Amino acid sequence: MTDIAQPARRTVMCASAALGSAALLTACGDGHSEAQVPQASPVPSPTGEGQAVIDLAELEVGARATVQAKHPTGAEIPVLLFRPDEKSVLAYSSVCTHQGCVVTTKSTKDDFFCACHGSRFQPSDGTVTNGPAIAPLARYATKIKDDKVIVFVTDSK
Repeated sequence: MTDIAQPARRTVMCASAALGSAALLTACGDGHSEAQVPQASPVPSPTGEGQAVIDLAELEVGARATVQAKHPTGAEIPVLLFRPDEKSVLAYSSVCTHQGCVVTTKSTKDDFFCACHGSRFQPSDGTVTNGPAIAPLARYATKIKDDKVIVFVTDSK
């Protein structure tokens, strides 16, 4: 009979765990991603029927607001507004691009915030400043007419 020592069960389990962890870490790489971060979509041109959503005087330069607008389906939806300067107002869908939760202006920062998973969006162009969302907010066309903010709500993609 031979006197070959059998490895203990604990030794086999530890070795398996160590090899599995090493393989997993190798597969993960250095954390650098080649994936492109989506850029903001261009501001759409006003088409169709616009709707007055707020008096311009109620939205100071640099301010953000949430207003209600009518979607093409007839449903009332929240729309995010940002006034970057005296002559323009930007409008965005309030649907988070991560999992469809509602994005609001209720934030400790000067941004748009999704409370479901913590995504944050830049008011100046709708891009993501903090994930898990990676796509920017959908944009709506706007114009200022007779001291009112007019928003052209379309189906956001």
